Amino acid sequence: PIRGERVSFVFFPSPEAENVRARIVFNAGIPEERALEVLKEVEASLEVAMNDLAPEEELVTAVFSTLGRAGNSVGDNLAEMRVQLSSSEVRTVRTPAIVRAWRKAIPKMTGIRRVAIFETRGGPPGRDIDLEITGPDAAVLKQAASELIPVLSAINSASGVSDDLPYGKPELVMELKPRGAALGFSIDEVGTQVRNAFEGAVPRRFADGDDEITIRISRTSRDIGGAKLRNLELISPSGEFVPLTEVVTLREKQGFAAIQRENGKTKVSITADLNTEIMTTDKAIEILESQGQLAAIVEKYGLDYEFGGRDKERRKAFTALTTGTYVALAVIYIILAWVFGNYFRPIAIMLIIPFGIVGAVVGHWLMGFQLTILSFIGLLGLAGILVNDSIILVSRLDERLSWGESLYEAAVGASRARLRAVLLTSLTTIGGLIPLMFEKSLQAQFLLPLAITLVLGLGLATLPVLFLVPALIGVGADIHRGIRSVFGNLEARKVEPAE
Repeated sequence: PIRGERVSFVFFPSPEAENVRARIVFNAGIPEERALEVLKEVEASLEVAMNDLAPEEELVTAVFSTLGRAGNSVGDNLAEMRVQLSSSEVRTVRTPAIVRAWRKAIPKMTGIRRVAIFETRGGPPGRDIDLEITGPDAAVLKQAASELIPVLSAINSASGVSDDLPYGKPELVMELKPRGAALGFSIDEVGTQVRNAFEGAVPRRFADGDDEITIRISRTSRDIGGAKLRNLELISPSGEFVPLTEVVTLREKQGFAAIQRENGKTKVSITADLNTEIMTTDKAIEILESQGQLAAIVEKYGLDYEFGGRDKERRKAFTALTTGTYVALAVIYIILAWVFGNYFRPIAIMLIIPFGIVGAVVGHWLMGFQLTILSFIGLLGLAGILVNDSIILVSRLDERLSWGESLYEAAVGASRARLRAVLLTSLTTIGGLIPLMFEKSLQAQFLLPLAITLVLGLGLATLPVLFLVPALIGVGADIHRGIRSVFGNLEARKVEPAE
C-alpha cells in the first residue's frame, strides 16, 4: 500500500482549526482611511460567505482586526484579521470549506497587493510548506520570493501562500559624495549628526536621588517633512557649516517592515497550508523539486534554500525516532538473550514484529487513514506487546523440552497450552483501544492512527505468533544441527590417530 501510494504519510494531522486568519498586504503609502475601508469590505465578504454556506448556522463568533501588524511583521501597509469560529462539534461546515468560501467572496479592491487566508492549526510549529531562502541582500530575496509565490500557489490544495518580508515605509538612502569625503566627512559621522539633529544628543546623565536625569539637546527647524532633512546643515571637522546635500546624495528606496536574519544571512520564509487529504507535505516538496522552477529561480539570484516548518520538524522527529528504535530493539534483544541464555531465541521471538507492521499499514489502508508520526510511535508499543506474546509461548516450549519431549512435541504442546494466554494478552489490549477507534470527536481524530496501529497490528500478528515462532525455533534447531554435523566431522578428523 505504501509503495503503491494507497497509504500516504502526513507528519502530524492537526485537529480541525477553530480560528482563521487573513493577512492583508496593502500597497505602500495607502492612506489609513482607505485601509480601514478595505478591512470593512473584507469583513463584509466574510459575512456574505457565511450566509451562502449555512444561513441558519452561526459559524463565526468573533472577528478581530489589527492595522499595522500581521504576525511578526510590523508596518503601515499591513493588516491582519483573526476570526473565531464556533466549536467544530456543533457546526456542520468544516473549516477548509469556510476558508475557500471566504477567499472566493473577497472582491477585487484597489490598494491591496495580496490577501492570504489560512487556518490557525495546532500541532508542531510551522506550516505545511515553509520554504526558507537565504542570501546577502533583502531586495534580491524579496524579488525571488515574489517569483516563488506563484510556484507554490500552483501546488494542488495550497492556500494562504505568503512571505515574511513585507514592504514597509519608503526610506531615504544617503551616499557620501567625493566632495563630502574631501571635506573630511565619513558616512558614520554624517549618520551621527543626522540622528542627533532629529532625536537629540545626550551630553550628560546625572543621578537625582533614585532617579537618573538625562539631558538631551536637539535642533529646532522651521521646515517640515523631507525639507527638514534636505535643508539640514552639518558641521565639518574644520568647524564650518555645510549643507547636507553638498555632502551626500539622497535617494528614495522602498524599505521593509521587518527583516529576518539567521547565522549572519538574511532569510525569507515563503509559507503555505495544504489540505493533507489531497496533498501531503512530502509529495508537495517532491513536486517542487522535480519541476525545476524552484532550482531555476534560486540559481538565477544566487541564493540558498531549505524546507523548514513541519518538514524540518519531521526530519528532527524521525532522527530521534530512528535512534530510539535501534536502542529499543537492542535492549529487547539483550534482555531476551540474558533471560533465555541463547543468542538465536531472541531473533526468533523478534521476527514476529514485521507481521505487526504489515497489519498496521494494512489497517490504515482499510480504514482510509494516513500514516502519521503517532503511527510509528505506536509501532514501538506494538513491538513490545508482540514480544510479550512470544515470550509466553517460548517459555512454555522450553519448559516442555526440559521434560524430555522432542522439539516437535514441545512446539505443538506449547502452542496449544498458551493459546488462551496469547489471545487474552492481545484481546485485552484490543478491547481497551476499540472505543478510541470509533471516537467521533473531531478534536480526537489525530489519535486514531495510534489506535489503528495497535489494534490492527495485534489482530494480524497474534495468531502467527502461535505458528511462526515455533517454526522459527525449529528452523534454528535444524541450522544448528547442520553446523554441528559439518564442523563436528571436521573436529573428529583432526583428532583421528595417524595410521
